[in-house]
Amino acid sequence: MTWYGEHTLTTTAAAEAIWYRWTTLSTWSEDDPECQWARMDGPVVVGATGTLKSKGPKSTFTFTELEPNRRMVFEIKLPLATLRLPHNMIESADGVTLTHAVEITGPLAGLWGALVGRGVVRGLPEVVANVATNALEQGSLRTTQRKEH
Repeated sequence: MTWYGEHTLTTTAAAEAIWYRWTTLSTWSEDDPECQWARMDGPVVVGATGTLKSKGPKSTFTFTELEPNRRMVFEIKLPLATLRLPHNMIESADGVTLTHAVEITGPLAGLWGALVGRGVVRGLPEVVANVATNALEQGSLRTTQRKEH
């Protein structure tokens, strides 16, 4: 069984700035009001694990896919289910289209979707908007810093 939800937004933020926000764990709590903190030892690479503290319990996550400036996926193991959080971006003439998704698979996917997934999906519009806004601001800061030097 699979439970799924997503939110998509197009922005003029640079793909590199979005990628930075996705792969710099210290920014996750700035972009996601539900995230209190996220930590890991070592670099962000496929197979790397970390710990995430949301308003619920702490969770251990694993990066399962990383395509710079295109796709990042991490997953959290739940009892009899897996919570996957795919992040995708596609560049076009209109900007960068971001999609954050929640995918729960396994025998208890429906239950976990009702208990956890719905709330996460409800928060996705704000999270995706924050990523886009903060990536735009971050890009502006880098441009300003370059001009000053």
